[in-house]
Amino acid sequence: MEPYRPISCDLHDHLEIACLRRLRLQVELTDGTQVEGRALTTVSTPAKEEFLRLESADGVRDLRLDQLHAIRALDDESGFGRVVLSA
Repeated sequence: MEPYRPISCDLHDHLEIACLRRLRLQVELTDGTQVEGRALTTVSTPAKEEFLRLESADGVRDLRLDQLHAIRALDDESGFGRVVLSA
């Protein structure tokens, strides 16, 4: 896997808000796959990599932030919309 590339603070803030609100998200990964689940928290490793912890139907998953392409809130009342995290 490629070395971790930190995402911008603005984009990180969107993820933090999603976690604080425990939003159900559809997450699009840079490889084209999609994952749905509830945003729980963000996690940092000693190697300075950051992950979105998501509770999905398959259990809890940690998705590396630089592998996220976009997130979209599935909770209609959230007003969160779709946020593109990578180009």
